[in-house]
Amino acid sequence: MFDPTAFDNLKVVLEGAVYDFDLGGEIDIVDRKDLFDFAHYERKYQIQYRLKGTQGASVRLELKADAGHFLAERNGFVRGNRAGAVIAFTYLGDESLLSSRNALEEFWGQGTSWEWLTISSSHGESRVEGILTFFRVITEEMVDDVIEMVAHSIESLLK
Repeated sequence: MFDPTAFDNLKVVLEGAVYDFDLGGEIDIVDRKDLFDFAHYERKYQIQYRLKGTQGASVRLELKADAGHFLAERNGFVRGNRAGAVIAFTYLGDESLLSSRNALEEFWGQGTSWEWLTISSSHGESRVEGILTFFRVITEEMVDDVIEMVAHSIESLLK
């Protein structure tokens, strides 16, 4: 019988929360990926969404667990890793996303780290990515926080 990992349980909660907002008519889901990197023993789940009926900025939510997280779950605490996963939100948009930078950083508050990238194509178009990461491992005991993070990310798109 399959024994789900903390990553699997968090993924189910996260995916359910996003789809609840989609079914509620608040967002459109743009893309979804469920990846396993066999070379590095890393799981990654991504789901991207934007406000319903808009073509503006979107959010790509990423849940990731590596070998250290899985070993910590099977063998207890291992070299600084804890059973669970890490979550990151990437805001994707055009140059206008930069005008929301300060508001987004303030909206998410303390305990976060931001990296802002402007990616130019050979066609002269630019794309902006704001990557939000947190300074903690998300564990199964934090499922309420995960649901709140999804709601918070959707609310932040209104900023």
